[in-house]
Amino acid sequence: MMDTIKAATLALWNSDPSITKEQKKAALDALSGRTAAGLAVDTPTDRALTRRQVAEILGVTPHTVSAYVRKGLIKAFRFGEKGKLASGYSAESVRALLERRKAVA
Repeated sequence: MMDTIKAATLALWNSDPSITKEQKKAALDALSGRTAAGLAVDTPTDRALTRRQVAEILGVTPHTVSAYVRKGLIKAFRFGEKGKLASGYSAESVRALLERRKAVA
């Protein structure tokens, strides 16, 4: 994001006292393609990751990623007609798992 756009956006948000500092930071991070867990995102909404990407982020094997899905720790998606085209894993659920790991450590 360009500095001028960032400055203009902050100026608008600063004029609204109902927006908290945390909300401003989260919105700027989302607009810049960053998240609290450090994962890059294409949009402020959740996106799908590949099994290999999830394994690299979590530092586990792809087989372990599949086990996490079976245990309900990570949400998986199927795309395409009748779910046969491709599969992906929820970046949001991966972030949540990372946060739970940090809380335990």
